[in-house]
Amino acid sequence: MKKLFLGLFLSFALLSNAQISHYWYLKVDDGEKFESVMKDYFLKVAQHAVDNGETFTGWSVWRKNWRTETHKYNYIIAVSCKSIEDLTSPWDWDPIGATGVAQKYIDVDWEVFRRDTYRVDSFVPGSFEYIVVNYSKPDDLGKQLAYEVDYITPVMKELISKNTSGRSGWNVQHKLYPSSSNEKYTMMTVDGYPSWTDAVKSFDFQYGVNNYAAWNKAIKKVHGNKTMAPSTNNAFGYRPIYKRIVSTN
Repeated sequence: MKKLFLGLFLSFALLSNAQISHYWYLKVDDGEKFESVMKDYFLKVAQHAVDNGETFTGWSVWRKNWRTETHKYNYIIAVSCKSIEDLTSPWDWDPIGATGVAQKYIDVDWEVFRRDTYRVDSFVPGSFEYIVVNYSKPDDLGKQLAYEVDYITPVMKELISKNTSGRSGWNVQHKLYPSSSNEKYTMMTVDGYPSWTDAVKSFDFQYGVNNYAAWNKAIKKVHGNKTMAPSTNNAFGYRPIYKRIVSTN
């Protein structure tokens, strides 16, 4: 098991209005201990950095429900920043100033599964405890982002304002780095929900029922007869649910 101190990084809010988000996908064996350390120690350090520095706008920790054999990570730690310059500049991270305890005395282990940096292109804010992250790889990323930002964003505002299907927040992000033709996913949309039940219901497709009635009604209200084509070749290739464990204010 590799140990990586949080002095090397902070973390983000998966559903935020930050411009740049950086994610650490982690495999953690002792989840109970990991979550306790995040809540009791590193939250204080992260909140101190957000409150007193100029680099970060948010920090959070999420648990994936559940870890699978294909995707073996089970937590995400992330950091949100206003710009690439903030992300890549020296970070405002002062454990002793925040807690009086040097982080070398804090014992917590995890293995880094992967790291990604994304740009948030559009968002609808809201209150949530669970998120469904829809990872995809469009044929034409620019075309898909235009579809999400110009066509889907106002529809999501309408749906969330009416609490349709329990959705309480949304955003769309595209990956900045790493970048290659071999990347499995290049963008994601993020749906926020207030409860585990609401998040799971978003997967429920019922035979003999018009499952898209509310969606089609919102599109009609917002866009009338206007249509716009997406550009996804694998739709949503992977759709995990994450629970918020802890985050900065």
